[in-house]
This record gives sequence, structure tokens and C-alpha cells, in this order.
Amino acid sequence: MNDVALALHAGLTSSGVQHCVYLPDSVMNPLTARLEADPAIATYVCAREDEGVAMSAGLFLAGQRSVAIMECSGIGYCGLILARCQLQRTPVFIMASHGGLLGEIFDYHAAPAAAGRGVVAGLGLAQLVLRSDDDPAEIVRLALQTVHAQRQSFVLFVPPHVMKPARPRREA
Repeated sequence: MNDVALALHAGLTSSGVQHCVYLPDSVMNPLTARLEADPAIATYVCAREDEGVAMSAGLFLAGQRSVAIMECSGIGYCGLILARCQLQRTPVFIMASHGGLLGEIFDYHAAPAAAGRGVVAGLGLAQLVLRSDDDPAEIVRLALQTVHAQRQSFVLFVPPHVMKPARPRREA
């Protein structure tokens, strides 16, 4: 199992997350598979990213802790519901693949990442790009503390190179 996925899972569970709403994504698959296997966390696959954010906001209103997991491109579809969440102070914690810009290997990820990051910046959402040298469990714990103490949405961008580190090259 992926070490970063294990650490992210540990951060979510130690922070009391009870629900995960997500759209399947190849980068975040090691984490969502781990969450699906955890009987203490209810998981829901949604049809659209804005639907997932709305579900996560509803869970907050019900006193539950949740995470919404998606690609950064999906945040581009969530402008209206994220604005409503900010104004109503019903925050969500989003973990989004891509969006970190550094280390992207395909040029076609640039446009959806720009749209997603534009929504996050435009709404003034708290955000952080997870780095290879970060402690993922601690970052998640602190992000969720921010969400619940300050009632502010938070986006944690997880670049592919952090979630799936490159394999070491073999010497010839």
C-alpha cells in the first residue's frame, strides 16, 4: 500500500472523519481504496464534484466530519456551491489531485488545474499543496482543525508525484 495514502488515511481517522465523498481518480485511488476498506468510514461515490461538496457541507451541518476527494479539475465545477459554503459558514475539506503544478507530466492538466486553482483563489479558500517532505497525517489533522475551528473550507492539493513517488532508478 502507498505510504502517503496510509498517512493521509491516518490523518483522516485520527481527526474523526466519518464520511468520504469522492469521484474516482487515478491519483487518489490508493487513498479512496483504503477508505472504502475502512468500516469506520462511510464512503459515497458521487456523480459530480459539486454534488460531493454539497453532500460534505450537509454532513458538516449534521455534526459529522467528512472529506471530499476529487481531481483539481472538479473544483472548477464547484464555484457556486463553494461560494455558498463560505457565506453560510458550512465548510468542507477537499483533497484534490493535481493542482500543485510542479511535476505534472501532461500539458493537458494545465487548463483544469488553472480553473480549479482559480476558483480556490477567487473565493479566498484556505489551501496548501502537499509536498514530498511534509507529514501528510499532520497536515490533514491541521487542515481539519482549521475547517472546524474557523468554519472555513480548506483545499489540500495532492500532486501525483507526492502520492505516487517515482521509483528509484536501477544502476546499469
